Amino acid sequence: MSTWKKVLAALLLSVVLFAVYLIIQIRSFEVESLSEDLFVLRGIGGNSTVLNTTQGNVIIDSMTLPMQGKIIRAKARQLTGKDTTLLINTHYHLDHTHGNPGFAPDTRIISTERTLSHLQFFDTDFWTDNSSFIPNETFTDDKVLNIGGKTLHLVHPGRGHTDGDLVVFIEQEGTAVLGDLMFYKYYPNIDLEAGGSVQEWSATLDTVLEHEFEKVIPGHGDTTDRAGIQNFQRFIGQLAEVGRAAAANGDDLQKVLASGALDSDADFSPLKFAGIPLGLDREFVLQRTWEESTGNFERKN
Repeated sequence: MSTWKKVLAALLLSVVLFAVYLIIQIRSFEVESLSEDLFVLRGIGGNSTVLNTTQGNVIIDSMTLPMQGKIIRAKARQLTGKDTTLLINTHYHLDHTHGNPGFAPDTRIISTERTLSHLQFFDTDFWTDNSSFIPNETFTDDKVLNIGGKTLHLVHPGRGHTDGDLVVFIEQEGTAVLGDLMFYKYYPNIDLEAGGSVQEWSATLDTVLEHEFEKVIPGHGDTTDRAGIQNFQRFIGQLAEVGRAAAANGDDLQKVLASGALDSDADFSPLKFAGIPLGLDREFVLQRTWEESTGNFERKN
């Protein structure tokens, strides 16, 4: 076999092996049991929450792919003995919504009005092809649901990750599901184009902390508690101050990136997808806070 054919064969083998690895990773889930009725599924795309009720299970976030949505639905049925009666999308990003088509077409799906608007604006092609699985019930500020012996308080606490994120407070479980309003020990995505805000994020978390809960399920990372939110809030507050100082001093982006002013992220890691970096790192968050504070970005929706 000639050299170029050997090289081509090696490349094709590498592609096949990576594809197999990726499929295995996509289908792999870690299950954490927080109580008899509350579970966290962790996989590529972050966390999905499963709540058992007497009327069926409730799923909060569906991950990245329709295949994952199907697996989440099946695992939830195994864990609870019931099918899904309600799906909640905490915000519009594909790693929390593109699993929706894995559920039944008549599933009740709830989000905020802003999240629905972002889905229709930023992700038109996907939702045109999957119109049966876009949120079919929305709210603006808050909504209380009583489902099968469980009380869920859905709240839009303010801007942060986007301008449409919701938090689910599960009363009987003493649990707050924050979606991407909190990343546990990971650098967060800051979607300025969809109304996100470093400057307002800390106040948004203050609103979350006004509620009663003990356990906290973030959008990405391990289950934590109120102190976990407060630690993330300190990071966000310091990041916001870096942005304000840059605007006040007229600092350019390179000066901000080279600065050591941000030091509350010592135990943070960049988020990855199947081992592939997503660009959510220290440089990204510093750039975003500089862009917001100096007006160097364009809001899209």
